Amino acid sequence: MKRLFTLIALLVVAACGVALAQDYVPTPVTVSKEKVKLNGKVYLSHVVLEKQTLYGIARAYGVTEEDLYEANPKLRETGLQKNAILLVPFSENIAAVENSAAPQSPAYLEHTVRWYEDIDDIAKRYNVTVKEIMDLNNLKNRKLSSRQVLKIPVKNAVPAPEVVPDEVPSENPEVADTQLQIPDPDSVEEVPDSTFLRLRSRDVVNFSLILPLHATGQVSEVNMDFYSGVLLALKDLEAEDIKVQMHVYDLSAGLPPTEALNRSDFVLGPVASRDLEAILQRVEGHVPVISPLDQKAASLSNYYQNFIQAPTGADAQYEDLGRWVKDDLQDDDKVILITEKGAGNVTASVAIRSAMARQELEYEILNYAIVEGRGIPATLTELMEKDGTNRVVVASESEAFIGDVVRNLSIMLGKGYDVVMYAPSKVRTFDTIEGSVYHNASLHICSSYYVDYTNPDVDRFVRTYRSLFNTEPSQFAFQGYDTTRYFVVRCSRYDYGWIKRLGWERGTGLHTDFLFGTDAQGNYQNTAVRRIVFQKDYTTTLER
Repeated sequence: MKRLFTLIALLVVAACGVALAQDYVPTPVTVSKEKVKLNGKVYLSHVVLEKQTLYGIARAYGVTEEDLYEANPKLRETGLQKNAILLVPFSENIAAVENSAAPQSPAYLEHTVRWYEDIDDIAKRYNVTVKEIMDLNNLKNRKLSSRQVLKIPVKNAVPAPEVVPDEVPSENPEVADTQLQIPDPDSVEEVPDSTFLRLRSRDVVNFSLILPLHATGQVSEVNMDFYSGVLLALKDLEAEDIKVQMHVYDLSAGLPPTEALNRSDFVLGPVASRDLEAILQRVEGHVPVISPLDQKAASLSNYYQNFIQAPTGADAQYEDLGRWVKDDLQDDDKVILITEKGAGNVTASVAIRSAMARQELEYEILNYAIVEGRGIPATLTELMEKDGTNRVVVASESEAFIGDVVRNLSIMLGKGYDVVMYAPSKVRTFDTIEGSVYHNASLHICSSYYVDYTNPDVDRFVRTYRSLFNTEPSQFAFQGYDTTRYFVVRCSRYDYGWIKRLGWERGTGLHTDFLFGTDAQGNYQNTAVRRIVFQKDYTTTLER
């Protein structure tokens, strides 16, 4: 059936070839601001989008096509490929020609799809209908992919406000659109809970907890774990003389009454993005609503006020990864960035490169496909240093590609090179890669969640949880405990001004940390991450 479908698709494309050629419109080129220094020369790093041409790119940057061929020696052989990283020689006249790319058609605007958006989100943002977007883009269904470029009708569209700062590469919508004002973790104060217990000003904290406890007619194990963690947090807070009134609503029984919610100091939950939106519409910004688990719920910040995103998003993890590389860098070290050639999803690649650019890191780029993996050790031999540490940043979330990279790094370790690997936290979930290779490569990852079972507080929590519920606490139980304790303590300490102080102090939990930044709408999103190191003695340690 799959083969038949493919054949039909090819026939349709062949039949429509002439019409497609007549409607072809080159994708406008936006000049990147991401600088890369290689062999003493400065380049701008440009991510090639679909339908961009070498002529258009050269014209936008004020260089010649021959300049691009010289900067990218393999370009004549491979040709211009979608999502490829193109080095553009930097010159001072680039800014003057930044807007000289081929003009956009006045019939539409363009929107690059972010990882958490669906077509309904985009239609709502631009005040157009889903059908208008589908018709203009010849979409056969509602499914979108990250970084897909959509045409948006201009007759109704209200363009999203430009929130990209000068230092964020305009070619990186994943980072630029998020636009969090992230506090520097080294410049904020970490205040222990004991301080809050001495100085609190609120007698009773009153909050509402909303969970789909019977989501499918049966008890939801995930939500019950979260609820159990909340109950343990309240037990500990009571022992510390913090008085709390919690009102629990089972979303399966319907939405809570608006009047009751608006009497709360804050609302914790629900979990899913669609349920959170229903609550946000109900309270109309009168009470803070906290998203406890769903990372994708961050997109709701575009439309609602008084919204707090407790789970840390991937962008903050990538940002701290770049900062970590800079923190570790010594004089004799070498930074090597490895990216996957021809990857379908370049979110991690672009975001990590952007984070490294903001740290002004100098690095060598190695871009290859898995089929070329056997020849990579020879290339790495040319790139790596024998005297210092080779800090290898892998900008990919592909399990197959990560597996090939660690195989090649193991070869280099066997040759006597000192290698430290930095990668997205998703690598921990890969089943086909043995953990021992991560330890051999001293893997460094930044993650939203990590439980350090050597921590006495964690040990106490686990023992109490076992005795009360006769089972082991899951990550959702830890999250319920940490989230409840963090917000109740802040509310108790700062009374009605607590929400404005979320970015002033770092909170440390058993499972996650809290350090809030503000987005373009003035809402708060957690930016705290934990730095985790896979040590060569096969232990895993938490650095922060």
